[in-house]
Amino acid sequence: MSKLKVLQLAVAAGIAAMQAPAYASGADMINPQGGVVVGYWHNWCDGGGYQGGNAPCVTLDEVDPQYNVVDVSFMKVYDTSEGRIPTFKLDPSIGLSEQQFKDQIANLNSQGRSVLIALGGADAHIELKAGDEQPFADEIIRLVETYGFDGLDIDLEQAAVTASDNQTVIPAALRIVKDHYRKQGKNFLITMAPEFPYLTSGGKYVPYITNLEGYYDWINPQFYNQGGDGLWIDGVGWIAQNNDELKEEFIYYISDSLVNGSRNFTLIPHNKLVFGIPANIDAAATGFIKDPQDLYNAFDRLSKQGQGLRGVMTWSVNWDMGTNASGQPYGEQFIRDYGSFIHGNTPVPPPVVPGKPVLTGVISQRVMHASNFDPMSGVSATDKEDGDLTSAIVVDGLVNTARVGDYSLTYTVTDSDNNTTTAKRVIDVHSEKPVLSGVKDLTLQLNANFAPLAGVSASDAEDGDLTADIKVTGQVDSATVGVYQLEYAVTDSADQTVTATRKVRVTDGSTCTNAWDVKAVYLADAEVSHNGSEWRAGWWTQGEEPGTTGEWGVWRKIGDSSCGGATPEPEPQPELEVTVEGLKSEYVASNGTVELALQLTTNEAVTVEAVVVHNGIEVATTSTAIESQGELALTIENAETGSHTLTVNATADDGDKDMLNQSFMVRASDEGGVTPPGDYPLYQAGTAYKDGDIVLGADGSAYQCKPWPYTGWCASASYAPGSSQYWKDAWDKL
Repeated sequence: MSKLKVLQLAVAAGIAAMQAPAYASGADMINPQGGVVVGYWHNWCDGGGYQGGNAPCVTLDEVDPQYNVVDVSFMKVYDTSEGRIPTFKLDPSIGLSEQQFKDQIANLNSQGRSVLIALGGADAHIELKAGDEQPFADEIIRLVETYGFDGLDIDLEQAAVTASDNQTVIPAALRIVKDHYRKQGKNFLITMAPEFPYLTSGGKYVPYITNLEGYYDWINPQFYNQGGDGLWIDGVGWIAQNNDELKEEFIYYISDSLVNGSRNFTLIPHNKLVFGIPANIDAAATGFIKDPQDLYNAFDRLSKQGQGLRGVMTWSVNWDMGTNASGQPYGEQFIRDYGSFIHGNTPVPPPVVPGKPVLTGVISQRVMHASNFDPMSGVSATDKEDGDLTSAIVVDGLVNTARVGDYSLTYTVTDSDNNTTTAKRVIDVHSEKPVLSGVKDLTLQLNANFAPLAGVSASDAEDGDLTADIKVTGQVDSATVGVYQLEYAVTDSADQTVTATRKVRVTDGSTCTNAWDVKAVYLADAEVSHNGSEWRAGWWTQGEEPGTTGEWGVWRKIGDSSCGGATPEPEPQPELEVTVEGLKSEYVASNGTVELALQLTTNEAVTVEAVVVHNGIEVATTSTAIESQGELALTIENAETGSHTLTVNATADDGDKDMLNQSFMVRASDEGGVTPPGDYPLYQAGTAYKDGDIVLGADGSAYQCKPWPYTGWCASASYAPGSSQYWKDAWDKL
């Protein structure tokens, strides 16, 4: 134990002795204020790690003070023959008596730290049935009164999540407990640690969240042990939980999805979301964050959009104090990486000072690159004596949306009594980075043809296709055996550059990588040959056969042939493209007839069919053949006023059955420029839409602009409702 830790324990013990807390009556129910760092504590000794390390048993007094929430693991059913109500039994191998354990909980409480009992674990055998609500609640209260626990953490895993009536009985029992202590003026903490794939809409953990709405204090999902599970982000692709190269993106986007209830995830308010990660590579199979800066950056992005998280959770304090397979201590690296970061960066709202004017709406915000930004939008000031002082607000600072970056604005307002209120906000001018696709390592046979840009593309949410702007550095001599490295780079209009590295191996077949061995241990980037292909390991592995671990598994295929050689695939043929021009957003009926005249351009010979539908009924149709350019005319007889959907279907004539379907929205009216009553306006790019504005998209459907922080994106054509592939980031379809 370090001298620093000894000093901390000595000080803590001295405080406990002076305060003499009532530890066994549940009288001191401690609730942490601000950010939380949650660590699970093992009620057993010598846990085996995923990489062969060891987690020792430790006392509660040995837990670093920066863990301001300690979850005692576990409350469970120890023996099914004793009944199905879970309980807690202190493991005597830890070396603590019951009294010493109670004293240590009181000691942590005296320092303002909470101690919860965690319900579950991998071997919990929890299967409660209807009617168990009150007995289970009574047992929780008994444990609280006996040991001084400050709350309970639901840590059910695997089959226990949905076993028997757990999803209804456990929340009902916890509501009984919370209400019991509310009558005493105390808050019994309720938290939970779901595996994050169970947090999708309709997921297995959602009933616990729904049934405890208004009762739970925070949720610390487990973002580990789920391997290839993750989420899809338009413009980025699939981000897996175990993808170390996209770790910052995973932390940010999964948190952003949860705090906004988007991308098919259930809603968890940002101030109730605690990010759960393992302490090291022994604590979990996947999920360890190699570079803490990834979490710092992701948390900073969330804070800038006004949705900072409550803190972090780890499994576990024992692993943080454990040793690796070689016996080397992990040295509590987790708490050193994240303790001060969380406690020093969780914002606390400033108190309202009586007599001073009040500024509202001065919150940090994310706006899109090149969009319009009004610093006074949504900002107001009021004063008890003077009333509305919005017009008196002075804004210091500028925001240049033409350049990506953070901009600071200071708002000041003074009332008639010369009382001044000042508030600051940060505006994050944001642009999605371009995405490079197809930059994969490969192996070439000697003298094979190689084109560096074959199969490689680049796209950008705002700029579209940037493939032509890709710069390649380095050369491959396919006539000489060796390993070559190429660097790919592309820059978007916001001056953001994305790079990727590619290794190309040229082989004559005389040398092969070592054959895969089921007993061998392979580290990240190790290469093997197996079943006529070459494979590279993404991380530590043993016994996992190449070719069987799936797209997101540990092995990545890098080539084919007897020694892994592969001739690159031929240059892909361009996709079918058809451009439709001459379409108006509104047509005035002449004697009940509307004429549509369109000009079409295509990159190959096609047959085009056009159909107009109104209120679900086909009102016009025509077809024509086009070589490269042509015209297409449609007539709508007895046209009714309102929205019509025009669908253009193009089929290639080369026999490959390439098809392209495009839909457009047009409006028919009796008089030009008049929107029929009850209809919503057409979407117009560049319009400063506000939260809740409703428009008609290109497909004729109604769309509503999302609330902040997405509102600023509604004006961008890159998020045009019904036509852009990214519209879901800015709009909700009604």
